[in-house]
Amino acid sequence: MIHRTSLIVALALTIAPIIAPAKTVYSGKFDYHYFKSPDQYFSGHSAADVAHMCDTGEHASNDDLAECSHRKFDHAARALDKILRSAKSKIGGNDRSLKAEGEPLALPYFLKSQDAWSQYRDNECYTETYMMGEAAERYIFFWECMANITQDRVKELQEVLRD
Repeated sequence: MIHRTSLIVALALTIAPIIAPAKTVYSGKFDYHYFKSPDQYFSGHSAADVAHMCDTGEHASNDDLAECSHRKFDHAARALDKILRSAKSKIGGNDRSLKAEGEPLALPYFLKSQDAWSQYRDNECYTETYMMGEAAERYIFFWECMANITQDRVKELQEVLRD
């Protein structure tokens, strides 16, 4: 009996590595802050070629399409940074009159809300991405999510600045 058990254990230990789940580039957690920029990825390609590939998907691999979506997010993030500077300036200017009247200031709350919004966006996109599991389109969907939510925030802030 002991001999058979030892044989089964030895056999199981020999086979286990063969049937262990394989890890790929799409496995596990990731932190988008550590991705290289799309400019680095597309270095050596003309802006027109990159724009054409990103617009049409022609001759693009999944990695290329993911970087196109990353590029879309980078554009949205730059637009957000620009409008945030305008919003902070406008709110800060308004706060000067509020402070003179002894009223609570709005800018600290705006900054807190922006931090909370950033956490929401990141968590929402990680949730959607991780729900997909180990899919080849994982990073495409992640960057599209990041870009879309960021573009929506830009529109929200544009409305705030108009009022």
